[in-house]
Amino acid sequence: MSSMNAWVLDFGAGYKGSVATRELLHLIGVPSSFVVPSTPKYCHRVLFWQGNLLPLIDVASRLGGEAGEAPFVAVVGYQQKRGEYPQFGALQLASPPSQVSVSDEQACKLPPEFEVWNELAISCFEQEGIAVPILNLNRLFGTPPI
Repeated sequence: MSSMNAWVLDFGAGYKGSVATRELLHLIGVPSSFVVPSTPKYCHRVLFWQGNLLPLIDVASRLGGEAGEAPFVAVVGYQQKRGEYPQFGALQLASPPSQVSVSDEQACKLPPEFEVWNELAISCFEQEGIAVPILNLNRLFGTPPI
């Protein structure tokens, strides 16, 4: 039985997802961010972190929930292609993440009511009877296809 650790992220408005342990790099409480005009409501802010401007994504808003401020931000890292230098982004969180251990036996399909996650989730697992989508950070932050 193979298992890995993951972070379960609470995006607010009833939306939860997860990322691999190595993808969550930093947690910031009460973050300062800056509005960027003429951008989508789910990505209308940037965060200054370690000399970089990071896009700040409101996943709940991206999935159809109400846009809002969040008390926590998770800085995440991802690669567009294997072997490339990592890229960084930030996700608004309603509460601090929780770490869980996930085994192969917990893998499940996205339930029909989770259809809004199809663009953003790479997979899904069941945790305490609830389906938890696994975010594909490259799709969320990467350059959209033309």
